[in-house]
Amino acid sequence: MKLPNFLDWGALNNLRGQMGAPLAEKFGPQMEVRIIDLPIAEQLQTRGIDVEFDEIRILGDGTLGFKGHRVLLYIRDISNYAKRDGQSMPKFHFTFCSTLNTMRQNRRFARYVVANRADGEFQVNLIGQIDEPRFVRLHVCQNCLAQIAWQGFSSELTREARGEAVNVFSLPAFFEKYPRDLLAAKPEHTSETAPLNDYPPNWNEISDRTRRDAAYRCHSCSIRLPRADSKFLHAHHKNGQKNDCHPDNLEVLCIACHANEPMHGHMKAMPLYYEFLAKYGAR
Repeated sequence: MKLPNFLDWGALNNLRGQMGAPLAEKFGPQMEVRIIDLPIAEQLQTRGIDVEFDEIRILGDGTLGFKGHRVLLYIRDISNYAKRDGQSMPKFHFTFCSTLNTMRQNRRFARYVVANRADGEFQVNLIGQIDEPRFVRLHVCQNCLAQIAWQGFSSELTREARGEAVNVFSLPAFFEKYPRDLLAAKPEHTSETAPLNDYPPNWNEISDRTRRDAAYRCHSCSIRLPRADSKFLHAHHKNGQKNDCHPDNLEVLCIACHANEPMHGHMKAMPLYYEFLAKYGAR
């Protein structure tokens, strides 16, 4: 038998008003619901954390850091899921590659989330398809693989070779080389043994050879300059370590593209930068 709602009973309400009797509080303990946030490490290995660009650190080895943890970056909200397959889904990133730089310049960086699961599964919102978030497998960004030359990866490889490298990429192997916990990771060098992060004495020779081997072409925008204008081309250290001049760590960039690299914005104040733009235009 369903009881009536006595609060809608006019006679009872009139009597309660004459008596000056207030409504009784709800029966049972009054409990305040508080949302308890998971520790950062647990969030990163489960649902991930929404981030602003300023919260991300670009580490000395070129990878990405967030509050003491090495992280992966990906887009959580995915639309048109029915039209996508595994290869065309958004990729996850572990370096500040050219793709992320473009997203930042287009003011679309707020769409990203950080995580560091090692199983390749990422929590996403499949807009227009599924109401609840779900975990899906995403592929690694090829630009990130090239940024640190992961296991010899290069953008110069054939399409088939690059696709195979993406398919066999292992996050457990990545995190073995680049540990997730930055605070627990033991530095390779101490303050006494760490090499000075400066150009080697033969840097000019290395730079000249690197630009010559690249046929004086910018790796980023593909502009090819005459040798007489090679002053506008730089040999860029991918991992930010000036003392690491291994060929896999060097790429040729025009000064305009070089100035767009993380922590290289000061180049935009150089007279050579404006001379390049006047002669060749913005890249």
